[in-house]
Amino acid sequence: MHFSILVAAMAASAHAFPHMRDASPDVFQKAAKLAARVPPKLTARQQIPTDPLGFSKAQTNCGPTPCVTFSEADQLVSVTGQNAYASPAPDEIRGPCPGLNAAANHGYLPRSGIASLEETVAGLGAAYNMSPELAAALAAYAIAIDGNIVEGVWSIGGPLPQIGLPIVGGLIGNGQGLSYSHNNYEGDGSIARDDAYTNNGDAHSLNLTKFEGVYAVGGDDQSEDGFGQRYTLDKFRARFQRVQDEAIADNPYYFTGAFSTIVVVPAAYNFVINFMSNHSAAEPSGYLDGYNFKSFFGITGSPGSFVWQRGQERIPEDWYRRPSSNQYTADDVAVDVGIGYAAYPSTLRIGGNTGTPNSFTGISVEDFTGGVYNAGALFQGNNFACFAFSIAQQGLPDFLKGPLSAINNATAFVGKYFDPITAPLQCPQLGQFDQGLFNSFPGYKYSPTGPATNYL
Repeated sequence: MHFSILVAAMAASAHAFPHMRDASPDVFQKAAKLAARVPPKLTARQQIPTDPLGFSKAQTNCGPTPCVTFSEADQLVSVTGQNAYASPAPDEIRGPCPGLNAAANHGYLPRSGIASLEETVAGLGAAYNMSPELAAALAAYAIAIDGNIVEGVWSIGGPLPQIGLPIVGGLIGNGQGLSYSHNNYEGDGSIARDDAYTNNGDAHSLNLTKFEGVYAVGGDDQSEDGFGQRYTLDKFRARFQRVQDEAIADNPYYFTGAFSTIVVVPAAYNFVINFMSNHSAAEPSGYLDGYNFKSFFGITGSPGSFVWQRGQERIPEDWYRRPSSNQYTADDVAVDVGIGYAAYPSTLRIGGNTGTPNSFTGISVEDFTGGVYNAGALFQGNNFACFAFSIAQQGLPDFLKGPLSAINNATAFVGKYFDPITAPLQCPQLGQFDQGLFNSFPGYKYSPTGPATNYL
């Protein structure tokens, strides 16, 4: 994944590391071209920005690689027949991720809200053109940490009901589903959900005030259809910075430092753009307007009078996914998150509040990684990607429950699906990250659990 050189060049720029201010512009330009993997025919007619923020603003809605083709046959997503919309039944689970809820409401994921790894790969590929290796890695992580590894299933929302073999004493994860996966999958600073601590443990219900805030970054179209709104990766990255600052100011238990908050939270902002944008022959790289944004988030009404229709997320009619020739991959996740940190350096934080608002205390990358990386080295070569995927795997034992043998089995299970992603990176052999540095942050151990009947 040598295209992460972009992150190296940009994050080491004057925005993040002053000693790189004198770097040749040619270095930045070459790195940008390599990182974006822009086809040569496009580079001739577009200027590659030489600063991180400029690069972020120039990105299309297809992520690191612009989408240059459009095929109606390949990209039209069916919302009829077996994929017709249906509201979830009372015993069908929905949760904090609009994209997963919409996929389940249309039968791309099981309508029960409980999915196997194979069903996840097939469903997210069909609905959104998420690459198989990314879908498999995310599903494996969810199964191990919040699902039932014995049955090989996970919940897109609340706690799993008992299916076949019981989850004995919280065997390998607590079976709480995504809705109650605080800090192990879900994290503070969500695009439209509350931080768990500030909402009595509920980080899965949509907060209309937060949605109003993110909706407004797309423009000033006040109509109900919202066709005039436009959302981009950069607009959402700027919004993430503001949400993070607000969380630090308001949430005494705000925490960032696990895979959930360093990678998953900013990636979730990017997923909205990369997976929910509509594509056309005129705009092959896609666009996200207010109409599509609201449909995927289960929102009706106009600004100032929005209504959240709980569990009613829909894939819009006449909606075209990203092309199969440009599936969104695990590599793309790391690049997009890295570009965001390069463009908005203050958002890359490790640490948390210490029990009162605005008490954020940071931990250095060097201390956290035992000296393997420092702030400068983190964005060199493939280091950021290695760091991102390593904290997912190495943080597992700290969240899992059960005997050591079961924890080791769960870690090996996740590794089976992460190894194909990390092997090409040739990551250095890392020691165990010092998770003990997080013990002074009350938000790190805050782990609300849900009622057994919590399906929506």
